[in-house]
Amino acid sequence: MDYPRQPAPDYTRAFLVSLAPLVFIALMAIWVIWGLLAALGVTYASDKAITRLARRS
Repeated sequence: MDYPRQPAPDYTRAFLVSLAPLVFIALMAIWVIWGLLAALGVTYASDKAITRLARRS
């Protein structure tokens, strides 16, 4: 018997729905990393400034 071929299912909507949380998570990870680097930079700079001020007095 020769069965007719069925068309492939359309997973476009499922892909887009699952892509949205992945993009959100990726953007949050980038934000966290940049925020952490900024916090480390400010902490380092303020430590150096406080140390420099403590040596002067």
